[in-house]
Amino acid sequence: MEALTIPNLEPRIMEGLRILAEAHGRSLEDEARVILCQAARGLTEADDFLASIVGEPGSGKPKHAKT
Repeated sequence: MEALTIPNLEPRIMEGLRILAEAHGRSLEDEARVILCQAARGLTEADDFLASIVGEPGSGKPKHAKT
């Protein structure tokens, strides 16, 4: 399993993360993991949505175009 270190986070970001972790009953690391996973899933969903509108990369035509 890979590890990630994020140096130099602003103190208010760390405090917000601590507050969220406490509110959700999670450790700081678990809270950060959940947030990162949600963000990554959101990016994937956005990519899928965009591809449905403009087409797959390299296809030259939108998915919704008539063939």
